[in-house]
Amino acid sequence: MRNDNNVNKKVNKPNGKVDRIEKKAKRTKKDKKATKKETVFRLLLTLILLVAIVAIGIYITRLNTDFIENYNFYQYIGGRKISYEGALKITSKGEITELSTTNMNIQLDSTPLYYVDTDNKALFPSNVELVIPSTNGQVYKINRFSNVYMDNGVVYLQYRDKSKELPESFIFDGSNLYFFLDEVTLTIDDKDYELSPLSYIVAYNKSSIEIYNKAEDKYEVVETDGFGIIETDDYSINVSLDTIKYGDREQLLLKKFDDLQMFTFDDNQ
Repeated sequence: MRNDNNVNKKVNKPNGKVDRIEKKAKRTKKDKKATKKETVFRLLLTLILLVAIVAIGIYITRLNTDFIENYNFYQYIGGRKISYEGALKITSKGEITELSTTNMNIQLDSTPLYYVDTDNKALFPSNVELVIPSTNGQVYKINRFSNVYMDNGVVYLQYRDKSKELPESFIFDGSNLYFFLDEVTLTIDDKDYELSPLSYIVAYNKSSIEIYNKAEDKYEVVETDGFGIIETDDYSINVSLDTIKYGDREQLLLKKFDDLQMFTFDDNQ
C-alpha cells in the first residue's frame, strides 16, 4: 500500500520552497524600498548640508568683506593729488583693500582718503593704531574703514553708525605714517612745520619726511639726514625712529597690532 503521508510530504516540499522564494522576494522588494528611501534621505541630507555650507561661507565672506560706495575722495600718492570721483567702490577682503572705478583698479595702503564733499573728514582704508599718550601710551586698534572727522573743533572717530569723541592722541600705521588729530609742530633740522588737525606725515629713517598739511592742502617732501621730532607739552615723538617719550619714559611704538584691544565706542573706554 502506498504511504499517503510520504506522498503528501513529497508534494508539499515544492510548495514550501515556493513559499520561501516568495518570502525572500518580498523581503528583497522591501529591502529595495528601504534602501531607496535611505538613499533619497541621504541625498536630501547631503543637499541640505551643502546649502548650509554655502550659506555659512557667504555669511563669513560678507563678515570679512567690507565695502564703501558712491563717495568722492582724494589722496596724495608720491606727492601727486589723485581724485576718485563718480561711481566707485572700495572693498576690503583679508589684508587687501582695493578701490575700483569704471576705468581703474588700485590697491590701497594706509594712506588716508579725504572726502571731497565733506570738510575735515578722512577715511582709513586699513587697520591702524590709536595712541593715547595721556594714559601712558595706551594703544588701541582701529578698524579699517573707520572715519575721523572734526565738528566744531572736536575730533571724532566713526565706524559705521557709531561715533565717539577722541582724547588727545594720534594715529600710527605701524610703519611710517603718522596722522595727527590736533595741531602739532614738526621740527626737522631746526626748521619748524606747523600742521593743522587731520594732517599726516610719512617718515623714512634718515632719508626724507613727506608732509601733508590738511588746512593748506599742501604736500611737500623734506630731504634730511636727521630726525623729525613732534614736541607737545605732554609728550614728544621721534617720527624717524618711531619712539615716543612722556615724562622720563621712552619706548618704541608698536609695529604689529593685530592682537591689540579694539577701540570701542562705549563710555567705559
